[in-house]
Amino acid sequence: MKGLEIKLEEMKVPVCEDEQFAYRLRRNLLDRYYKSANGYRFKFRAVLAACCLLLVFGCITIIKPDVALKINNLAFHEEKKIIPAEQDVSNLENLSYTSIFNPHLSNELDPDKFQEDKTYLVRKYVSSEQGGLMIVSEFDRNGKKQSAKRISF
Repeated sequence: MKGLEIKLEEMKVPVCEDEQFAYRLRRNLLDRYYKSANGYRFKFRAVLAACCLLLVFGCITIIKPDVALKINNLAFHEEKKIIPAEQDVSNLENLSYTSIFNPHLSNELDPDKFQEDKTYLVRKYVSSEQGGLMIVSEFDRNGKKQSAKRISF
């Protein structure tokens, strides 16, 4: 590196007598070697700004998924909705009516004298072409699915 510095110091710099030619040559050299770096710098900043914007948008969609749904509905002219977890929890309160803790059965049965053995889930599907179909799923105490039966009507 030191040898390069010595050679640069020993070089003779040509002097140009035509002032306009020297100015034009200087401008062309600057445009050729310096301005291209500015172009890359601008492109790098633009890409960096786009990456930051995508990062912020990604964080927002993780924290608040309804924002992404609103943007999707706006872009594709759809009307999709997300059911919040709070609504599902409120529906679980009504399950006491389907169990032994039903307030209408409290006068007839003592819930403490009974043990839960199995849980059944019944789903009914209706088709205009094939009629009706019911699927009965059986669950054990841990909530693991034991079996499913299909009943046509």
